[in-house]
Amino acid sequence: MKKIYILGLVAFALANPSCKKDLISLNTNPNKLSDVSPEILFTGATADFGLTGRNNTSKKYGTTMTYMQYIVADGADGAGLANAYWNPTKTTGPNPGFPYYNDYYTGMGRDMHRIMDKINSLPADQQATYQGLKAISSIVDTYLAWRVVDVFGAMPYLQAFNDVQYPLPVYDYDYTLYKVYDKQLKDAATLLKNNTSGQFALGNQDFFFGGDYTKWLAFANTLRIKIAQRYEKRDAPNLTGVLNDIATNFSGNIISSNAGSFGYDQTRNWNNNVDDINVILFNYDAAFPFVEFLKSTNDPRIKFMVRENDFGANYAGYTNVQQNGNAAAKAALLQTENMVRYWGKHVFPASVSSTYGFTGGTSIKTFTIGSTGTQNLGLLSAIQSRFFVKNGGFGGFDARSSPNLMHTDEIYASDPGTIKMRTPYLNYAETCFMMAEIAEKGGNGLGKSASQWFYAGVQASFDQYKAAAISINVPNATNVVIGNFATTLPYKGLPSIYSQAWVNFLTEPDEAWAMWKRTGYPQFTDVRAGNNGAIGDGSSIAYLEGLWDGSQNLLIPRRNSLDLSSGSNQNSANYSLAIKNMIAKDPAYGISTLDTKGRIWWDMK
Repeated sequence: MKKIYILGLVAFALANPSCKKDLISLNTNPNKLSDVSPEILFTGATADFGLTGRNNTSKKYGTTMTYMQYIVADGADGAGLANAYWNPTKTTGPNPGFPYYNDYYTGMGRDMHRIMDKINSLPADQQATYQGLKAISSIVDTYLAWRVVDVFGAMPYLQAFNDVQYPLPVYDYDYTLYKVYDKQLKDAATLLKNNTSGQFALGNQDFFFGGDYTKWLAFANTLRIKIAQRYEKRDAPNLTGVLNDIATNFSGNIISSNAGSFGYDQTRNWNNNVDDINVILFNYDAAFPFVEFLKSTNDPRIKFMVRENDFGANYAGYTNVQQNGNAAAKAALLQTENMVRYWGKHVFPASVSSTYGFTGGTSIKTFTIGSTGTQNLGLLSAIQSRFFVKNGGFGGFDARSSPNLMHTDEIYASDPGTIKMRTPYLNYAETCFMMAEIAEKGGNGLGKSASQWFYAGVQASFDQYKAAAISINVPNATNVVIGNFATTLPYKGLPSIYSQAWVNFLTEPDEAWAMWKRTGYPQFTDVRAGNNGAIGDGSSIAYLEGLWDGSQNLLIPRRNSLDLSSGSNQNSANYSLAIKNMIAKDPAYGISTLDTKGRIWWDMK
């Protein structure tokens, strides 16, 4: 245990010289670990939040980013595209394989409990100064635990982290834990509300909010609403009660600005190595439904969210074709499709047919230079990979990530400290769309109408993505303006809210997946040769493409498998009982834990 804590403190101490003395003391005398102050334990435990491994970044590419049609595999045949989905006629299918479970029990979940235990063991006068940190630790623990049960359905929780009393902890279930989580969040918010003075000043030891306890209070309240909304189909009165409680006892204090968004300033740069996490740059194209929806509404965020293709003067290969291409090549550049900087690729397996042309094929077009040379240009766009990996993934060992392939207005930063990545987890725009949905359904909108929340969300999303785009060197991001987009975009109730939430969730694809499961939006539309469905029809409503494989529509996985590897062999009896209980509670869970097209209890039909 002591060794794990020490390793967790290293990154923070290197960035914060004032803590080096404490770290040196720990390394020379590990027995003094129990005397380490709670704030240092918190910082060490949360170092690189959500990035315990490189796969935490890359795993989402082939799962939720693909499920929610932000990206699609480039160059894959029909079978390759189908691998991401369930064939309804088969008994086996893909498992998303989220790392949340293991991360919680071997890292931050365990550590948050240790910190709270540490605070509770302090003398009374010291405890008083750490009530704010105790509340924060509880909030972080609750958020992480909820994220586990949200996709796995069950986890040991109430008996976890107490090996002496509960060596074989029983599993708890999402259908009971959502009330437990709400109480914990309310208790934490109450602690923060009632302890506004005399608290330890965390400052830069808090990578989330810089020690601002008022922002933690707003986040706790917002997370309460988010979890209650997740269970709305099962327990609508609970959502009403949570909203009314926050309005009455916490003055409606929820996330109210981009500065108050819950996110994490990452310090990890993987030693400047982008290999394997940069496949989003060259193994995936931006998906047709996402790109076309942004184009259809003239959304200025497309300049942040989608990388321009190679068909422009900011790419040396394009000017090479202009200047040195043969007559046919120069004429081809003037074709309508070759004068558009943003193209997406169809996502459904049958789209690989030549019938769909370049929007169903590979990203590259080849032009003849002179009489014998050739020049490749990428016509299909990539999603803006700079949101996910430094420099967008350029600079890796794969030749397709060579910095020579960058556009002339793209920056390659070699200094590890040049680019500061902030990972969003619950932002202000999402809060606005969440509240817009509640108000649209007649619930407590905490003082704003549905349309007011909606337009505030659109503006917040633009502002958030612009600020992030500038910080990660998206070309010309400073020059992009919103104009009247956030005031003239048609508002058509819930479909509009879900459409804009989907766009906003580009960097939080797991939440887009959860919204789709909860609401059915964006809805599927069938696409066939000569018909691109309802995308871009001027309705301002987003759609997903039906996953047609030529004979049937495939299915998106809806949950993670609660694999035995997620628990311990010694606790296999409780593990097996958990699966049995979830199937008995709701047969829609599926025939086994491996039946990931089945549903967690909250994901009600």
